[in-house]
Amino acid sequence: MERKTMKVIVDSTCDLPQELAEKYDIDVVPVHVQHEDKSYADRVELTPSEFYSLLENVDELPTTSGANPKDFFDSITEAFKEHSSVLIATITSKLSGTYQSARVAIKQLKDKKVYLIDSKFGSGVLTFLSLAAAKFSRKGMTDDEIVKKVEQIRDKSILVGYVDTLENLKKSGRISNLKYLVGSMIKSKPILEVKDGVINAVGKASGKEKAQKKVIAEILRRVDKKTKYDIMITHGNDSDAAEFMMQKFEKKLALGEKIVNYLTPALGVHLGIGSIVVSLSPSPF
Repeated sequence: MERKTMKVIVDSTCDLPQELAEKYDIDVVPVHVQHEDKSYADRVELTPSEFYSLLENVDELPTTSGANPKDFFDSITEAFKEHSSVLIATITSKLSGTYQSARVAIKQLKDKKVYLIDSKFGSGVLTFLSLAAAKFSRKGMTDDEIVKKVEQIRDKSILVGYVDTLENLKKSGRISNLKYLVGSMIKSKPILEVKDGVINAVGKASGKEKAQKKVIAEILRRVDKKTKYDIMITHGNDSDAAEFMMQKFEKKLALGEKIVNYLTPALGVHLGIGSIVVSLSPSPF
């Protein structure tokens, strides 16, 4: 009998394009965005274009809450109708309760092969971990081999970007060394990285063009020049900047998968309009 494949489940902070989710049969469990008295399932009840239009006109910043255990439980239960195992990858556990929600769901399922991975990132890295797991499964790898390989890819991944302003991150408390930048960011764009699961400030730039150059330089300093990378550039409603930077990376790196996409609303709440996130992960093949 043909071996059943592993089902891959991620949360909506992955920024995974819908066509790839469908192609590789990846389930996306939504994080929730709250605005005023309403709660929206990220990317289900609130699209990126709707969200950024809303963000331009709000007086009070929306908030987010992690994906809930019931949604994970339902997704896992459905997956076992056709799959022999499940791998769940979530946004970094240090910035969201989503990882813990997945753990709560898994504890309700006994004698089931469910593997949970903390991506230690989000956005493009989370996308590439989910895609790698799905591709490995289709190649016939065992569950243990898949988990090990995905964790190896995660540990060699890179995420660097810039935001237009620190205001949203200040309000949400999701930056670790904010004191480094407070008082010095007037008319400057903060350069940020995710490392060990948290957001760190690594510099600043005066203006968008210089911010782009700094992000490119920071990434080129971190990459292994002998490695082929998958790359995703996500943006807070600034597709021109994302496409421009993608062209720059295409000239400087060996690239596999190349994706430009919106930052999903659940991330846009914290990073804001005009932000750019560049994620790179070693290509699985």
